[in-house]
Order: sequence, then C-alpha cells, then structure tokens
Amino acid sequence: MDKLTRGASGLRHLRWAREIYATLAAHVEHGALEAEAKKALRKELTRLDNCIQELSGAVKAYRDFLERERVRYRGAIRAATFKQHASDGERLGEATAAMQRESLPRQRTLKAALELAIAELRAHLSEMDTRIAGIVSEVFVENLYPPLTKDRSRVADDGDDDDDAAGRDD
Repeated sequence: MDKLTRGASGLRHLRWAREIYATLAAHVEHGALEAEAKKALRKELTRLDNCIQELSGAVKAYRDFLERERVRYRGAIRAATFKQHASDGERLGEATAAMQRESLPRQRTLKAALELAIAELRAHLSEMDTRIAGIVSEVFVENLYPPLTKDRSRVADDGDDDDDAAGRDD
C-alpha cells in the first residue's frame, strides 16, 4: 500500500486522511462486517476524526497566515522593488526587515504546529492500521488508502478538474 510522502503539504495530508476516513466510514455503514468489528471500527472512526480535526485546525491557521498576512509583506517588498523613487532602497530594506521581524517568526511557529499535526496523523494512521488489521485483515487496511499520483505527493483524482492532481500522473 502506498502512503503519502512525508513531504506533502498539510492540505494534501488532510485530503488523504479524509479519503481514508470516508472509506472506513463506508465499510462501517455498508460493509458486511460482524457487529463486534463494526463497533471497534466506529471507535477508530472517532479517533481518526479527532486527528483530522487537529490537522484541519493547523492547516487552516497556516493557510490563513500565508494567504492573508504573509502576502501583505510580500506585496510591500514587491512595491519597494519598483524602481521609481530614490527612496526605493530604503523602502525595500524596511519591508524586508518587517517581514523578517514580524512575519517569519509567526510563520515558523505555525509551520512547526502544522508539521507536528502531520506527524501525529501519520503516527495515528500507522497505529490504526495495526489495530484494524488485527480486527479485520491487512487487505482490509490496504483498501482504506486512496490511490496516489506516481510521486505519492497527493491523492490521484481524475474526476475533479479543480483538484490539484486531476489529469496528472506525476
């Protein structure tokens, strides 16, 4: 079974985890499993959902920072590099210093939280796989994981043109 590469983004890990969750939920809801197995797998769904929510919070915080706060600094730097005024060098220095002083520490903190949430998800999935294999089978566990692109950097989804993996076979 292929697993998403560790270097994939938080958003891609989130998509991957949600695909795994959806498959497990479908097995619990519609699968031909014994009552005891379904009960145990429902517990796994709850645990996985908690892990997904943690990752989702970390992804949201980091994406919001990148898309709202960091872009302001990047915009200021681009504006300062526009060669029209004699004071552009000073403006560039100020804009770069502001990004270094204000933006980068916050980015590092959010990125560290995101990387921790990704590591926790991956550890959780590994432990979950072992528990589920003991309840059902290893083949069942393999079925939970969605297909990935060749480089294992994202879930392969040719059915969605807006998906970043649509139509690709990298």
